[in-house]
Amino acid sequence: MKIFELDGEILGTEVQNWQDTNWKSISLRLLRPFSWDAKDRGFEVVNIELRGQAPVILICGPYATADAAALNDSVTNNLDFPAVGDGDGVLYKTIGSIADVDDRFQDAAGWFTLAGEKIDGKESCVALSLKKSNTQLIALQIIDNKLSVSLVLPKQIYPLESIVDFIDLPNMLIEQMDGGHHEASKFLKELIISVMPERARDYLSPVIADTWGFGTNINQDLINSVSISAGKLGAEIITVDKGWEKSVGDWVANDRFPGGLEDLSRLVKRRGVSFGLWAAIGNVNSDSDLIKIRPDWIAKWRGKAQVVSHRNFSLCMGHGPVIEYLKSQLDHLISNGMNWFLHDFETISRCDRDDHDHPLGLGEDWAVRGWYEVLRDLRQKHPNVWVENCWNGGRVLDLQMVSHHDSTIGDDWCKVRHNAVAKVGLGNFLPAHWCSSYMSDEEDLPLTSQFAIYAVGGPWVLMGDIPNWTDEKMNLAKRVLSVYREWRPRFPQGSVVWADLVGLPPSAGWKSDQDVIGISLLCPDGAELMACVIVNPSQKEIIWHPRFSGSVRIKDEFNDKQWLIQNNSAHDGVALDSTSSQGYLFSAIPII
Repeated sequence: MKIFELDGEILGTEVQNWQDTNWKSISLRLLRPFSWDAKDRGFEVVNIELRGQAPVILICGPYATADAAALNDSVTNNLDFPAVGDGDGVLYKTIGSIADVDDRFQDAAGWFTLAGEKIDGKESCVALSLKKSNTQLIALQIIDNKLSVSLVLPKQIYPLESIVDFIDLPNMLIEQMDGGHHEASKFLKELIISVMPERARDYLSPVIADTWGFGTNINQDLINSVSISAGKLGAEIITVDKGWEKSVGDWVANDRFPGGLEDLSRLVKRRGVSFGLWAAIGNVNSDSDLIKIRPDWIAKWRGKAQVVSHRNFSLCMGHGPVIEYLKSQLDHLISNGMNWFLHDFETISRCDRDDHDHPLGLGEDWAVRGWYEVLRDLRQKHPNVWVENCWNGGRVLDLQMVSHHDSTIGDDWCKVRHNAVAKVGLGNFLPAHWCSSYMSDEEDLPLTSQFAIYAVGGPWVLMGDIPNWTDEKMNLAKRVLSVYREWRPRFPQGSVVWADLVGLPPSAGWKSDQDVIGISLLCPDGAELMACVIVNPSQKEIIWHPRFSGSVRIKDEFNDKQWLIQNNSAHDGVALDSTSSQGYLFSAIPII
């Protein structure tokens, strides 16, 4: 290990370095994490050219977006949680500006690829993946045709003198191969699937009804109404989201559920579905009984408690008594009927208290280990309970996170266009059955536009006011859900990509602000399910081209119209009417 410096400033401790020579050109492709500080770009894919003398530094881990903003403001700026204003949502705020592609510091998920041309003219690529959920800097630089990749623990979180106490240092998996970004992403996807819990590698993505569309204003009667309506749609899981608890940190039912959690579970399960439950198990609110009894369990960073989602504090998961308490709380929830655990809020805390078990300077690292221990205990004792990662919108993303969860949220914005971007962005690294799609009621869109995107990949999470849906909306939902169920056996082996749409501007893709957005599920046998939404009508002709080059049978899934395209490689494609706002859902089945 050695000190890592940039422009005369110490960034931290370099714990891993990889180098390779003879590069003529090289580009970086990264996946941005979702953050409520930058919600409109969640899971965008960004391409950055590496140029000599100007390193790009990726920031990965629990608070990547806020950390990148802080460091872009000043290299010497502390990575901190400043005071916050009024309101809910994610209440830690960035210091500085949200990272742009021209900034030195970029927030990124823990998977990324490098690709380019060697001096001998051959294409070469590198797949990189983080193995742990710590905050980490990855510095990438090319000088005199030599590529250097360094993993650095930032000095603001891991004081230089504390590194010697690490037992298991964070590190990267690095694999070089022929090809470009596609080949590197394919390698990472296969790697990630290999570390998934075995049961989660090929399950059928469920249909879930979630109460978050009603916010925290929920009660027993509402849950019953949602359960009845969701049952008509064939939902397999009913998830009671935030609002059931007495307080964050006190995981018992509040007064709106007089029969308690066990009775609530029975209410849901009598519909023949599984019982999902939201909990922010690693957090605590200032009005909770727990904080009054154990204020010493709160994580503190530079003398103050961190204010995170919904004005809560973090419990220090690097402290042994907290770990054991959280294990007992999960046992309690499961004993009361929980089958699907929707884990939310910020769990991995930064803590420098001297009255906790963790060594000084290693609070975050021990919190990472503590969270892994809680999840391992959960899976060992309760193997039939499924765990969904909703860590403030789908963080953190690394190999360990995947190994402890059965799915991850795809986007926390619950909008059609943002979900499409998330499906494609995450689809670079995750199979289509592993990325939950949170669907709200978007009344400004036509019904076909509200539903089309959600048929492509899952789990599909319905977060609207289902009891008050019109007959027309219920009937369309049933139709699209039938398509989803027909195709979901293909999701584990399929990939979600941008649909091949001709007529879009060159900049289309990777962004949620497009007037036309289309995605496809591509299957190994050549089958394709394509969803397209015309957000803003235009006079431009839009043509969809199925990817299979031979003959295909096309089906319009909204009206059952079918036709055959002979020799698709020479065909003009399928014309889409872009003059009105609407959604399309087409399937293409190869004729062998």
